[in-house]
Amino acid sequence: MVPPMGLGRRLAVWWSCLWRQMMFTLPLWGLGVGLAAAWLLHQRHGRYPSLASLLMAVIVVVPVCYIACLPLVGYTVRRGFIAQRLTVPDGLSFGQAAMVGLTTTGWTFVTSLPVSVAALPLHGTRYAFACRVLEFVIDVAAALYVVLPRQARRLRLLSGKPGSR
Repeated sequence: MVPPMGLGRRLAVWWSCLWRQMMFTLPLWGLGVGLAAAWLLHQRHGRYPSLASLLMAVIVVVPVCYIACLPLVGYTVRRGFIAQRLTVPDGLSFGQAAMVGLTTTGWTFVTSLPVSVAALPLHGTRYAFACRVLEFVIDVAAALYVVLPRQARRLRLLSGKPGSR
């Protein structure tokens, strides 16, 4: 990381970005789920919607919401970095914001997927709660030491500041 940061500073930057992302992306996901639910209620045959209708709603809603959230995530990461007085570009175009969002969500997925897959066998045991806590701690550590440096690098590159390579 440029500048080098301790754990407390990394946590502050992470939290500054996270609450902003949640505030702006959760309503979009809620809208997507609401529209999918309305469509499923309209498509139901008998008492429950068919499996095909349910799969179609998931196949449409998840990618659309994910793609729609990418620029929002990029803008909120930039705002979080500004709040923590880190290097950011003066502004982000829509495409640049989408790339920052893709960096954030892509690396978050890459770091959290192996942890989730490795923990699956323990979810149905008496160690399920401890496993979830351990997953959370590992995911936060990955966010602090893998995702955050990549976000910072992308924003430094976009700002054209020295030390960005």
